[in-house]
Amino acid sequence: MKKLILTILLFLFLFQLTPFKFTKSENYRFPAEINFKLGDEYFYINGYKLYFDSNKNVKPVVKWGRTFVPLRSIVESIGGEVLWKPKTKEIEIKFKNNLIVLTIDKNSAFVNGKIKKIDNDENIKPFILYSRTYIPLRFIIENLQGEIFYNSNDKSITIKIDRDTKEIVDSIGRKVVIPKKIYRIVSLYPMSTVIIFSLKEQDKLVGRVTGEKVINLQNIKKIFNDYDKLPEVGSFKDYNPETILSLKPDIIITPHYTNIKKLDELNLPVVLLNHENPNDLLKSIEILGDALDKKDESQKIKNYYENRKRYIENKIKGYEKKKVYVAGETILKSFGSEFYQTYIVDIAGGESVTKIIKGGKIEISLEDLLKYNPEFIFLPTYFIGTKDELLKQKELQEIKAIKEKKVFTFPSFILSYDLPSIESILGIVWLSEKINGDILKLNIRNEIKEFYKTIFDYNIKNEEIDEILKD
Repeated sequence: MKKLILTILLFLFLFQLTPFKFTKSENYRFPAEINFKLGDEYFYINGYKLYFDSNKNVKPVVKWGRTFVPLRSIVESIGGEVLWKPKTKEIEIKFKNNLIVLTIDKNSAFVNGKIKKIDNDENIKPFILYSRTYIPLRFIIENLQGEIFYNSNDKSITIKIDRDTKEIVDSIGRKVVIPKKIYRIVSLYPMSTVIIFSLKEQDKLVGRVTGEKVINLQNIKKIFNDYDKLPEVGSFKDYNPETILSLKPDIIITPHYTNIKKLDELNLPVVLLNHENPNDLLKSIEILGDALDKKDESQKIKNYYENRKRYIENKIKGYEKKKVYVAGETILKSFGSEFYQTYIVDIAGGESVTKIIKGGKIEISLEDLLKYNPEFIFLPTYFIGTKDELLKQKELQEIKAIKEKKVFTFPSFILSYDLPSIESILGIVWLSEKINGDILKLNIRNEIKEFYKTIFDYNIKNEEIDEILKD
C-alpha cells in the first residue's frame, strides 16, 4: 500500500513539473471581412488590399441579375484551394471540410457529395472570361458557411466568413493554430521584424515596437516607407494588450522568453521565436516562412546564410583562433556562452574570452577584462561612448587590443551586425576579415550589395556602403 501511495505522489509531483506545450489557439476563430465594389479590380480582406488577378480586366461582373466573381482569388484569400480540371471543365473548391465541384456552363454542382442547383434561373452557371473562371458569388459563399451583403447605393459587396486554419510549431515546441493566410502582423521584437522584411511581408505589419533603439528607422523606411506611421504597441518587455487587440492581428510574434500571460488573455495566436544561436535563428526564419506562406523565400534566405557561413568556415579552417572580446552597452557588459555574439565570433575564426561564462547578457569586472587580455575588442553600434574614448582609458592601456588599436565598431544598416538577425551574416564576414586578415579573399562591398539585393530586394548605394563600413 505504501508503495502505491509513493507511486501516486511521485506521479503527481512529475505531473506538476511537466511543461505541457499547448496554446489556446485551437479554439480561435479567424473571421474575414471581404469588401469590394462592382467594377473594381481589387478587394480588401480585413483591410489588406488584394487584386482579383494580374490581368486588370478580371473583376466582378453582373450577369442575369447575379454577381459573378473570379473564383481563385477569393477562395485562396480565406485559405481555400482551387483545382481546375481542363478535360472535364470542372472546378474543385476545397475549404475546411467542404468540397464543392462546379462545371463550366452547368447549373448544378456537387456540394459535399450532394447535387445542388446553383440558382432557379437556368442561366446562372460558371463561365470563362479572360481565360479565368467566374462563379456565382452567393452560391459559393453560402455553401462555405459564409454570409454576403449587398449595398445597392454604392454597389459594394461585403462577405463575412471564418477563414481556414493550419497548425505550426514555434521555437519552444508549442503548437499554435493560425489562419492559413496572414494579413495582419504584430511583432514585439525588432530582430523578428527584420525577418518579416526579408520575407517581403512588411506591408502586413500593423504595429511596431515602441522606441526601437536598435533599429535604424531611416534605413528601414527605405524598404518600407510607412514603417514609422505604424502604431506603437510597446515591446516584448512591456507591451500594451489593449493597443494590440485594437489592431486585430492574425498573429503576434515575440521572443521565446516573453511573459505572455497578458497576450494569452487576448485570445490571439502568439508565436514564440528563439534567435540566440545561428541554428535557432535559421529555424525562426523557417517557422515564419511557414506561418506567412513564404516557404520558398525562407529557404532562399537560409541557403544564403548557410552558404556564406560554410565558405568562411572552410577558408579559416586550421588557422589559430584569436582572443576576442565583444562589448555590450558598456565596456564591462558582454555576452556569455548562450548568446548570439559568442557564436558568431566562433564562426568568424575568433575565440570569445567570455564564452567560459554561462548565460546571455553578463557583466564582468575590470580585473576580469585585464586578465582576459583580448587581442581584439568589438563594440556594437548601441555602445554608450566612442571608440576613441575607450582607447584613451588609462585603466585599459595594458590590454593588447588597446595597445595595438585593434578596437572596432560593428557595422550597421537596419540593425547592428552583431545582433541575432539575418544581417549578422555580413557581421560574420566582416568579423572574420578583421580577425584573420585577407584570408577570405572577399570584397566586402560586393558582399553588402549582393546581400541587400538578394534578401531585401534593395539596391544599396555606394554612399550607404561607405556609411556602413565607416568605423
